[in-house]
Amino acid sequence: MSLEKSEAVVLRTVEWSETSLIVTLFTREFGKVSAIAKGARRLKSPFESALDLLSLSSVVFLKKSGESLDLLIEAKLTRRFRSARVGLLPLYCGYYAAELINALTENHQPIPGLMESLCQTLEELDRNACPSQTILEFELQTLERLGHLPSWRQCVVCGEDIQNDRHTVAFSASGGGVVCQGCTPSQRNILRIRQQTLAILDSTTAPEARIASNPREPIPPGYRGEIRLVMENLVQCLSERRLRLLDYLEDLKR
Repeated sequence: MSLEKSEAVVLRTVEWSETSLIVTLFTREFGKVSAIAKGARRLKSPFESALDLLSLSSVVFLKKSGESLDLLIEAKLTRRFRSARVGLLPLYCGYYAAELINALTENHQPIPGLMESLCQTLEELDRNACPSQTILEFELQTLERLGHLPSWRQCVVCGEDIQNDRHTVAFSASGGGVVCQGCTPSQRNILRIRQQTLAILDSTTAPEARIASNPREPIPPGYRGEIRLVMENLVQCLSERRLRLLDYLEDLKR
């Protein structure tokens, strides 16, 4: 066992006893951390508001070996996520970002750059940035950092370049990218997406940092539904379930 200190974003909290919580945190140095916060449910909690969902807090925890839950010793609030004042959609987008990281990562496995991506996304949602563009960029950044970024230009089966003279392109979420015409019969659960949708996904790269004063152009409304369909299928294949917050993001398709 070792005593560790880090900044952390609160991804999830679950009631554990009458007085305590199990908290899921995401940290830069240790990746995802699941810990017991004893006394967190008391009226005069030692953690106060530091364990509110999506709060950025400075934490101290006792890291245990094996699969045992860590023990949260201290948490002090650094920054609070305030998108609820902007609107429900940015709030749900923030919750979805947390659920996505929780679903796709394992405990104690640091992911370089992912903490920065999450904090930047939450800050942009607080600033009332375009939710559809902000979440798409976060999803692609997350997939890239986890090694799951889809192939948008080469067939995932044979590696050949995809022809761009067709109206639609075959996409396989389970295969991890686009599929050429010759390989399409060998794949199951194929989506047919428009070339322009593919171009938007391809051009929406996963940058290390975005310049707040020079935001990207919003996704054209006519393509948002198809883009969400692609991303939802990708996330469901990787997490092996449909994430709960996706049901609250229908407005991203409009």
